[in-house]
Amino acid sequence: MKKKLTFQFDPNQSFQLNAISNVVDIFEGIPFQEQQDMLSGTSEDIISNFHSDEVLDEYLLLDNLQFVQQRNNDEKRGSELELADDLFVDDGMVLENTGYDSVRTPHFTIEMETGTGKTYVYLRTVHELKQKYGFTKFVIVVPSIAIYEGVIKSIEVTKGHFKQLYDNQEITYIPYDSNKLSEFHNFATNTDLTVMIITIDAFNKASNNIYKDTEKLPGERKPYEYIQQTRPIIILDEAQNFETEKSREAIRTLKPLFVLRYSATHRETPNLVYRLTPIDAFRNNLVKQIEVIGISELGRSNDKVLRLVEITKKPITAKVRASLYENGQLIEKDVILKQDDNLFDKTNNPDYKGFKVAEIRNGRKPEEQFITFENNITLSALDSMLSKEIIFRTQIERTIATHFERQKELKSQGIKVLSLFFIDRVKNYTASDGLIKRLFDESFEKLKHQYNEFKGLSAPKVRQGYFAKPKIGASDEDAIDTNGSNQKQKKMEKQAFELIMKEKERLLSFDEPVSFIFAHSALKEGWDNPNVFQICTLNQTTSAIKKRQEIGRGLRLAVNQEGTRVENHGINVLTVVANEAYENFVSELQREYIEDGLQAPPAPKKPEQGKAKRNNELFNSKEFQGFWRKLNKKLKYKLSIDTNKLINDCVSRLNNVSFPSPLVEISRGSFIMAEYKIGLLDVENSRARLEIQVNDTSGNTQNDIIYVEEKDDLRKILKNERLRGFKILRIAEQYGEWYVKFTNEITVKKYEPYMFKAERVTKPQKRVIQNEKKTYPIPDFVTRVANETSLTRETIIEIFKRMNFSQKEQIFYNPEGWISEFLTQIRITLSDHVVENIEFEAVDNNEIINLNNLFPETVRTPQRELIESGKSGLYDKVQIDSEVEKRFVENLIIPDSDDGNVVLYFKFPPKFKINLPKVIGNYNPDWGIVRQSKCGKLNLDLVRETKGAVNLDELRFPQEKRKILCAKKYFEKLGVSYRVVTDESYDWWEEEAEQLKLEDQNILKIEINNS
Repeated sequence: MKKKLTFQFDPNQSFQLNAISNVVDIFEGIPFQEQQDMLSGTSEDIISNFHSDEVLDEYLLLDNLQFVQQRNNDEKRGSELELADDLFVDDGMVLENTGYDSVRTPHFTIEMETGTGKTYVYLRTVHELKQKYGFTKFVIVVPSIAIYEGVIKSIEVTKGHFKQLYDNQEITYIPYDSNKLSEFHNFATNTDLTVMIITIDAFNKASNNIYKDTEKLPGERKPYEYIQQTRPIIILDEAQNFETEKSREAIRTLKPLFVLRYSATHRETPNLVYRLTPIDAFRNNLVKQIEVIGISELGRSNDKVLRLVEITKKPITAKVRASLYENGQLIEKDVILKQDDNLFDKTNNPDYKGFKVAEIRNGRKPEEQFITFENNITLSALDSMLSKEIIFRTQIERTIATHFERQKELKSQGIKVLSLFFIDRVKNYTASDGLIKRLFDESFEKLKHQYNEFKGLSAPKVRQGYFAKPKIGASDEDAIDTNGSNQKQKKMEKQAFELIMKEKERLLSFDEPVSFIFAHSALKEGWDNPNVFQICTLNQTTSAIKKRQEIGRGLRLAVNQEGTRVENHGINVLTVVANEAYENFVSELQREYIEDGLQAPPAPKKPEQGKAKRNNELFNSKEFQGFWRKLNKKLKYKLSIDTNKLINDCVSRLNNVSFPSPLVEISRGSFIMAEYKIGLLDVENSRARLEIQVNDTSGNTQNDIIYVEEKDDLRKILKNERLRGFKILRIAEQYGEWYVKFTNEITVKKYEPYMFKAERVTKPQKRVIQNEKKTYPIPDFVTRVANETSLTRETIIEIFKRMNFSQKEQIFYNPEGWISEFLTQIRITLSDHVVENIEFEAVDNNEIINLNNLFPETVRTPQRELIESGKSGLYDKVQIDSEVEKRFVENLIIPDSDDGNVVLYFKFPPKFKINLPKVIGNYNPDWGIVRQSKCGKLNLDLVRETKGAVNLDELRFPQEKRKILCAKKYFEKLGVSYRVVTDESYDWWEEEAEQLKLEDQNILKIEINNS
């Protein structure tokens, strides 16, 4: 029986842990919510996240938010965050016809680049919030069926992983189904960690089933009221999709305790607590690099081109891609057309005679956007006069060939390669004579004989299309795009995505022949697979589906047959085969990053531009091989820390630190209930006299008597949002009795007023100060700190015992804030002790490192800056990660190489790391250099670290200094010269001791001369 591939998850990825702790620490100071205390007191025993008459203290949240943002910046946890001046709180009405309440909810934003584990992060955050604060009720809101199915799949595949991390605790998840409304009772009363997954379309209209009475639930509550009672924590997946007022109202209607917003492409970022941008992900090798093949490189200058790119609204214009003559040459260019424009006049191309604009139409969907010319030719955003067959064939053949080469390269490492095709029309694949399917089959059969892995397979065996079908049992030819607009289509859409998600692991197995995937817009978000190495765009990407969304499907790092991530930088390269010029694709992609307010990663290169080739003569030379034998000596670190000194130093720091002061008690009584009474006094000449009375729990009363006519709106007349829906529909008489009917179907008669209650949460006007200190239960901080620092429990206890009583006492009033500071100070002290006491010793090393794996024949770096490396470079090009490195190589290394001094040099590959204690982190040096000595008889083996300054105290982050100090001891033990240099260190080859000696001599000369 063949082993099923299972995804493996690394629980120690620092960027994910930082995102999680930044969120969790926002709520420091909130007491653990004991489940028994959260019972609603009703017969249903609804479990709530928070007491029904309490709100979160906004002053506490603001303090914590500012602390988290500052810590993020100080510790370089992600991109720098702007410190909040105030706490953003969404304040507004619920959905019309679901109530008259005003809801006030804090929102917090987490921004993470596509492919870096956003779903994993928020699912683990759910576990952490349960463990630390006792919160058990969460609602994950998603914008589409694709993401809905993706979240469910993520919960299933992470279940075992989280059970190991959280004492067998697992999520009880409830996928919302309008036909299974009884699940709302289970959600509300379940005592375990419970998550509901729901699409925004399921609850953004008052007509949705969630707001209707049902016999499937006990009592008089409607489904949504069960959620309200739990004070849920709402997670918005792809939060930019929920920024319309209707979406905001729908979210408020669920009355969340707070909202967490996750996305890679936020439009708004209220209370930003963590940001991992595309440039962060790129620099830290958390996603694949990208290279682009543009079809214009392959020659089609004689093809006629006319394509609608996009339509703008104000003023209404059409941007078309056309061929025009410029300086006597025929080139492709975007042309802007408005009503009555003549394309021939704009392009001087006789092929466009008769192309005068008759109509430009801007519909909601791409296929509803079109331009019509007076010669009766119409183009939509999905059409083109481009010779599709020639272009599509070229793209498909290039994609298949690249796929075959990649699979041949990666088979031995247990990595199955996938290719994803975005197609222009579903019928071009599903029809019996579908153009794209035919071209793929012909190309595959032509190319497969050159590759052993594929020559025994037929084209239909290796391809799979993912599209919905309009009805059960329909043939493939009847398939439609998965973008359902009605209930029936959405049902079929859901079935299509269930298939995609269930096959996610199977697609990664060599036992499954399918490796070429075809989709329309279905996979633009919500689905991705780590082993997508090629994306072929057989469509016209418009603003409806951004390039960033498409390439996002292939950004995850690859996994092998064990389900383990492969972190080799040279392997993780995504090739995009685009149906437009390389330059156009890249400039548009970079523009999208900038439009999203982000710093764009370096532009993708063409495949040939991103490769560096090894100089085999240098690689096989005795100088390089000898140098590597030194570097390959196995060393391990040993620590002989003076425990008593460590304890004393920790105690000294802890006795002089300011622990977070006792926090104010959670505010109470911020809910104001108002009772509204609308009565009819009389009617004269088709005008009604109404009395509107308002009494609230704050003692405020209001009594308004107004005259109204049909179409008058009470909300506007009285400027009160809670009277929304009370617009006069009719003033009439029945059986001799006058009545007023409103548009919300409510009717009032004389002596029969209408009454309703509205809830409002108000912003605290001042901070509530506790009269006396309130104590909280103390969690097991000893075990927690021991696990984080690798110190023994006995050492942690001894540190605590020796602290001043006044400092220790603070733990009772703010346990979590105290523990966080306690841990931080011990980490700092321990790190310094490690640097001071670490030593390295040689160990027996029978392990043979395959240098060809570490330094392969060709290195692919399609998004890194490469410069010519000169005659002594181990590769013909060298990767540069900073301006300092670039100047160091260009101004110091290469000129020295030309003089015959530098024999060879190389950049250490990312896989080469010096193993250091976890509290400091492993170290990857910069440069390995072999240089002739002054006498020319010896070769010096040098390792150099390039920084902006040689003074380690000037480095921005203390951990950099600690790693360098440890590295000095490491290379000293190896007998290799190691030193920090800058791009202005013209004596960079000197030993540090000699260089310091020369500096001292120079200082002495200056002093003598000055005297």
